[in-house]
Amino acid sequence: MDRPFHRRLGRRSFLAGALGAASAAALYATSGGARTTPAGARSHALPDSPSPPAKSTVAVVRPSASPSLRAAVEEAVRLAGGLGFIRPGDSVLLKPAVNSGNAYPATTDPEVLQIVARLVLEAGGAPFVADRTMFLHSTRAAFERTGILDAARSLEIPCLALEDADVAWVRHPLAVNWPDRTLRIYRPVLAADHIIGLCTPRTHSRGDFTMAMKNAVGIVDGAARVRMHLGSGLRARLAEISLVARPSLVLLDGRAGFADGGPDQGDRCRPDVIAASTDPLALDAVGLAFLRIAGTNDRIGRGSIWDLPMMRRAAEIGVGAASGERIRLAGASDADAARLRRELG
Repeated sequence: MDRPFHRRLGRRSFLAGALGAASAAALYATSGGARTTPAGARSHALPDSPSPPAKSTVAVVRPSASPSLRAAVEEAVRLAGGLGFIRPGDSVLLKPAVNSGNAYPATTDPEVLQIVARLVLEAGGAPFVADRTMFLHSTRAAFERTGILDAARSLEIPCLALEDADVAWVRHPLAVNWPDRTLRIYRPVLAADHIIGLCTPRTHSRGDFTMAMKNAVGIVDGAARVRMHLGSGLRARLAEISLVARPSLVLLDGRAGFADGGPDQGDRCRPDVIAASTDPLALDAVGLAFLRIAGTNDRIGRGSIWDLPMMRRAAEIGVGAASGERIRLAGASDADAARLRRELG
């Protein structure tokens, strides 16, 4: 019997073939200030004047107290509302954090990616993996070194190196820190029915921290990312990516993280948490709280979490819950909830 199609493909062909198929489905265009999409396609952009939610749920699970990593991930996803948003046949982008070829927690653990991909398959979705690593670095090489490619191949799902993909210009009136309020986003991202972010809690030498919101950098065209880092306003630009590419769910694998340094190397810490939410701002707030509890640098360890520039800008533009009072902690023990509340303010 012949092996399945993806198993017959070589590694490079697997990536390129998957990318070609996804790119062919991506027919996004822009017209003036509004993005047009094919009939039935899901727009990931927030409204021109988004309203912060009255409450956002963040699931909090201690993996050390769970029978397995899969059980911890499944419980976090369930507490965050589950995968009921996936309809049969929906394409679901699994967006890992693959900023380099360094292993977890610098990048997403391939085991966690497999677990979430299986959940998507069980929900009837069609998952695929896509990312763009650091500018001038090979995403293909990073996928191979981190085990992300093997994880995707084991489930016979596409794994896309986005530097080979076409780009769409997406404008949002609130993206005031981007040239002409326009972001260049890879088309396969926009073509997906849903985005699920898979991030880790890390400090970041330029952006202060990288979790749910900053993980979206990998969907921005490489050349635009170079300009993104120039001049002032970097952290505000990072927050504004969520205006045009809001995830349906984000999972934070905080069994380990970086307390200082980052994004690809840093001082390790062990927050011991799996968290999940449909709100990237609320998830980042809880992730920052866990980093502070575990011990982190002065930049994010002092003052209010909500005063960090990326957090402040995200709250201003309505990305999600804009205060600790608006965050509902699901699954946290009384002791954890009390500690988190002190940090969340």
